[in-house]
Amino acid sequence: MSLPKTKIFYGWWIVLATSIICGLGYGTWMYSFGVFFKPMMAEFGWTRAMTSGAYSLRSIQGGIASPILGWVIDKYGGRVVIFGGAIIGGLGCVLMYWVNSLWSFYLINGVILSVGMGAMLYLSTFTVIAKWFMRRLSLSLSLMSVGAGLGGLICAPASALLISRLGWRMAFVVTGLVIWAVVLPLTLVIRNSPEEKGLQMDGDEPKPAELPSGGHGDFSQGTTAPTDFTLRQALASSPFWLLVGGFFFQGLAQSAVIVHAVPALTDAGIPMATAAFSLGLVLAISIVGRLLFGYLGDRMEKRTLFMICYAMVSAGTLVLIAARTMPVTFLFIALFGIGYGGTIPLDPAIRAEYFGRTAFAKIQGIMSPLLMVSNAGGPIVAGYLFDVSGSYRSSFMIMALMAFGAVGCAFFLPRTGRKKG
Repeated sequence: MSLPKTKIFYGWWIVLATSIICGLGYGTWMYSFGVFFKPMMAEFGWTRAMTSGAYSLRSIQGGIASPILGWVIDKYGGRVVIFGGAIIGGLGCVLMYWVNSLWSFYLINGVILSVGMGAMLYLSTFTVIAKWFMRRLSLSLSLMSVGAGLGGLICAPASALLISRLGWRMAFVVTGLVIWAVVLPLTLVIRNSPEEKGLQMDGDEPKPAELPSGGHGDFSQGTTAPTDFTLRQALASSPFWLLVGGFFFQGLAQSAVIVHAVPALTDAGIPMATAAFSLGLVLAISIVGRLLFGYLGDRMEKRTLFMICYAMVSAGTLVLIAARTMPVTFLFIALFGIGYGGTIPLDPAIRAEYFGRTAFAKIQGIMSPLLMVSNAGGPIVAGYLFDVSGSYRSSFMIMALMAFGAVGCAFFLPRTGRKKG
């Protein structure tokens, strides 16, 4: 007599570990950048465009490194890349203590820290999850990305507190030590695929016969075939470029808002602690978007969900222009946070749905240089327009228009033929 299965599928432990890694990594590296913005400007006398340059430089560096990183992950697995990234990322944070000029800031924050955190986060963690789940991919990715939202909620205010107590230099040192203490042990939990544990994707029992992978997908009838694409096949398909276009336009608005939201709110008379907490709330409310759209992504057409998310990001960016009171600020938080959060699990899930998993990291590695241009350009353009006009009004209006352009890209995506789980 066989007993019922009660053991938790090991893939969910992978989700938990990568969720914590993403929470700490994104919370400190990405979402806390705006909190360090004004203290560093005050010490060195830099303009906003100059300070934003480090954020943009690390986006450019990440885009250049991504094709190589994608190849390394597909060949050696995400676990070793996450471990190495944590070592370098923590070192980059510690080295920030010795920044004494703009070029050293760009070198340490824009290059060294970027190399480490880039390897530790997005491409590595999402690829690992995509190897463990199929039917529950959107849900598993949304649960993992919840960590990033919680990380922003915790790390942005925590960074503000550390800066007020210890100064921005020691705040970076503490951040680096925490990354080493938390992430390095968690890599012991990670396995690159269920086969390493003698398991199947989603915890399923082995099937007598498996469909062959590596076939050529067909978009000619407006739907996809459930096959794994090679990198060459993906590059020749219309969904690849429509996805890139949507990610590009939305990325301009997303990066500009994340970097400049805290300075914009403080310019409007909102105290620094409240502004930093508001950014944390954006990331907290993004958890609603991550869970909601991750759940819906396994049940509804993803391109429709993308259109909704992109429209919310556009509307939220417009509302930020008028965020001089807390009620308006809360409206910005809700629209931008839920829309932005929803795109996070949908992004890798729709790529896996269109192109399969065999070349998942390589395909994303090729996408990244194109997408990083928007992540690099958004903060610089917004900062430059502020320096010229003395206001964020034109910056955020342009970024809202760009985000709305992403809606059009999603609209023209072909319907998918993969069955929902």
